[in-house]
Amino acid sequence: MNRTNFFISLALAMFAMVGNAAASQADLQADGNLPALRVEGKNLVDANGKTVVLHGVMDTPNRYFNGWRWQQWKADYSEADIQPCLEYFSKQFAAITDKEQGAYCTVFRLHMDPCWTNDPSKKAENEADISAFNMARYRLYLQKLYIPLIKDAIAHGLYVIVRPPGVCPGDISVGDKYNRYLKSIWKAFAADEYIRQNSGLISIELANEPVRVHLSDGSNSDKALHDFFQPVVDEIRAQGFKGIIWVPGAGYQSQYQNYAKYPITDSEDNFSYAVHVYSGWYGNMTDKNCNHDTFIRNFKSQVPMVETKPIMVTEIDWSPEDPDKANEGHYNEWGQWTQPNLGSWATASTSKWGLAWKAVHDHYGNIGMTLTHPQEYYDIDEYLKSGKVIPGFQNAKKHGLFEECCGYACMNWYKEWYLKQNTTGIKQLEIQADVVSTLYYNIEGKEVEKPTAGVYIIKQLLSNGKMRSRKIFLK
Repeated sequence: MNRTNFFISLALAMFAMVGNAAASQADLQADGNLPALRVEGKNLVDANGKTVVLHGVMDTPNRYFNGWRWQQWKADYSEADIQPCLEYFSKQFAAITDKEQGAYCTVFRLHMDPCWTNDPSKKAENEADISAFNMARYRLYLQKLYIPLIKDAIAHGLYVIVRPPGVCPGDISVGDKYNRYLKSIWKAFAADEYIRQNSGLISIELANEPVRVHLSDGSNSDKALHDFFQPVVDEIRAQGFKGIIWVPGAGYQSQYQNYAKYPITDSEDNFSYAVHVYSGWYGNMTDKNCNHDTFIRNFKSQVPMVETKPIMVTEIDWSPEDPDKANEGHYNEWGQWTQPNLGSWATASTSKWGLAWKAVHDHYGNIGMTLTHPQEYYDIDEYLKSGKVIPGFQNAKKHGLFEECCGYACMNWYKEWYLKQNTTGIKQLEIQADVVSTLYYNIEGKEVEKPTAGVYIIKQLLSNGKMRSRKIFLK
């Protein structure tokens, strides 16, 4: 039997084992089984002891924030709305992990959006208002929406960071209603059997953007951050969750000095800190003030544990000022007027502020990041139309500013950082190997003829004897 026939026979034998059975999560994974992660000293390490730095995007299952791409306006969210939402996110996961087209995301930050968990008969003033939160709805959509989203992300080779529904009120105090809310959210989440069993792949970000944190009597204290979040950590561990916990700081997740005085303790010793970075923060670092060494020093000053623990920047973005807009900017978190830009929250340019941020990232070597929106990484509408993965901010090309936006920068940086971590002799051999045979399966795991449109799983046998399995979306 010649080499080609041997591999084809081997492929058929292996595919026969799958048959018409539903595809398992392992079958759907883009890069095989993800190794579990944990905190070890200043780094994240996987089950093989390799240092890992994660890069990706965040998103929220919300029609408005998803640009009405999976459903137009409706008055509420119900179980009937779940399937189109899941299908939309499955396409997103396929796009941001499509290495053949240059997309190298390894982590997804999921916001358990309150549009699903709030009682539709009650009106919440904003995302910080928890008066409409309904625990029964949270438990329902945890099982029917959030966990399926997590499973699908993992199946695409993505680690998942989960944040709670909504954002912190401007002032929170130890033991207050919001403190109790976080404990109840994470107690239900951490107690779930699937979450516990996959805690090496799923991590928890305790809260989003605390601003001012006080003691129970409303007074200020350097100990307030510790006393507010330590009981939440303890509640999660009491449920048996052993995965990574990301602890936020004050000042919209930019101030962590008080943890150096009063550190969080953890029975699993498997926690670190989730940080946010935008232009104008960290000593007013902007395009006009973007000295690399200053940014490195300022970051360490506000996040001193960067030298001792891995840091996850769970929100960051930038694009330059939009020449076509005059008075459409906004005030940032610190009350500073931010000029209108080309589609991000923060206004800055890659060649100035962006490279200063990259200097911080590369200097410390243990800082991961997720862009604030997926459209800031890739052009979602182009992908849904053609299946092509291209950087976001294509609108910037007419001004000659495309390469100054975070989409173009991160499409290149993520690839650079991924290959530094993962390109080995074995990986290179796999990249260079020829495809001997390809079979196609629908989302239920049933073999089909070569498809023309939809979401499919392809299984390929390579000339080096390895099997490759990934999910694709064809338009």
